Amino acid sequence: MKKYDVAVIGGATSGSFFARKMAEKGYNVLVIDRNPLEKIGTRYDIFHIGRKEFERFGIPRPVKGDKEWAFEFETNYTAAPSGKYPIKTFDPMVGLHMHDYTVLMNEWAKEKGVVFIYSASFEDFVYENGKISGFTYSTEDGTEEVLAKCIVDCSGIESIPRRKLPENALVEKFEISPEDMFYVVLKYVKFKDPDFVYNTSSTGWPFYKSWLAPQADPNGGILGIGACNSYKQAETILEDVIKTIPLPEYTIVHTEKGKTPYTRPPYSFVTDNFIVTGDSGCLTKPNNGEGVTSSMVHMEIAADVLDEAIKQNDLSCKNLWKINTLYNEKQGADFASTRALLTKIVKAKKDEFEFFFEKGHDFLQAFLDGAADGPEIKINMGQLIPALVKILGGILTGKVSFVTLKEAAGGFILSGKLKKHYLAFPKSPEGYHEWVKEADALWKKAGKMQ
Repeated sequence: MKKYDVAVIGGATSGSFFARKMAEKGYNVLVIDRNPLEKIGTRYDIFHIGRKEFERFGIPRPVKGDKEWAFEFETNYTAAPSGKYPIKTFDPMVGLHMHDYTVLMNEWAKEKGVVFIYSASFEDFVYENGKISGFTYSTEDGTEEVLAKCIVDCSGIESIPRRKLPENALVEKFEISPEDMFYVVLKYVKFKDPDFVYNTSSTGWPFYKSWLAPQADPNGGILGIGACNSYKQAETILEDVIKTIPLPEYTIVHTEKGKTPYTRPPYSFVTDNFIVTGDSGCLTKPNNGEGVTSSMVHMEIAADVLDEAIKQNDLSCKNLWKINTLYNEKQGADFASTRALLTKIVKAKKDEFEFFFEKGHDFLQAFLDGAADGPEIKINMGQLIPALVKILGGILTGKVSFVTLKEAAGGFILSGKLKKHYLAFPKSPEGYHEWVKEADALWKKAGKMQ
């Protein structure tokens, strides 16, 4: 039996990042992952990290010529359901090969002494005096037991450790259901015109939750979609995209499928000797569903609080609680606000989306610029009032329904209430259950993205 200061379950980008942060602070850290090294980070080929975020988080920055690097682009277009009225925004991105970059992150963590065990599946927690003190994991050689001061769940969307927590844990044990995740379908295409280059920008159609993004081949792209409930539903909507949007002629090279959470995170990320983060903690960006660097915001806070807790020899839920409050102050309240707003806005019908893009260009420009700039989408009254006047005109001419206007207005009000409520998150576990009751009521009003 081996003992560690910190044991991390899940060795992808989140697990590697948190392990490295704790190792930098002088702790001995273990990471287990259920996949062998050659299969880690293989659910997709391509993923994105914002160019400025490499320096912000101090993570490895591949450049052209490195095997992890695929492409870079700065320009994004967002368009109506017909493909018309595109709105340009700038959000410099680096496209990376997920497997190669995950391996690089593993090696980056190992530089500081982090121990990785691959093909190792979490089984259950080990307890001492009623509190988590470690866990068991299985390999082809049998079952092993590890003891650690703190267990960190970075296991991904299946959230197996979080869901196996004891009944008295303050971390919620909900399963991320089909209506609370995006089923992502990515079709890697090659354009028939050999001179057509598509790796300098990306285009999205928010009505469909679909996009055409670059890939490593400049003469190719990724036609992608995210939809709740099932891959079948995603494929059905993507067929509508292909029929409706004028796209350059292409052939499909191969298709990838995966899942990402799209729901609120657990209200508390901590209990005694335990922290949840990454996809298991539903820490994805509400505007696009990506979660790599939004999780890192949470993990930087968690690493600092855990460091102090270990020094104090007190890893109780109460002593780790600052992870909750500090995260809500820095990002969580803004994400809750934005998630509720978007959930209401996307309920508009196709022809209403078309009207908004045609008549509300200035408002949508400000809205999308805000989404690119930070965790909260900020709209001032000077931008909102002209948009409401145009929407009112749409109602009078039958282009927009009163129900849609009511949903949108309710979304703005609800997003403000959620932000205020999250910023008032209790400073200790006392008062938590009362806070949860009000939060549950607000999220019930927000509804689901589906």
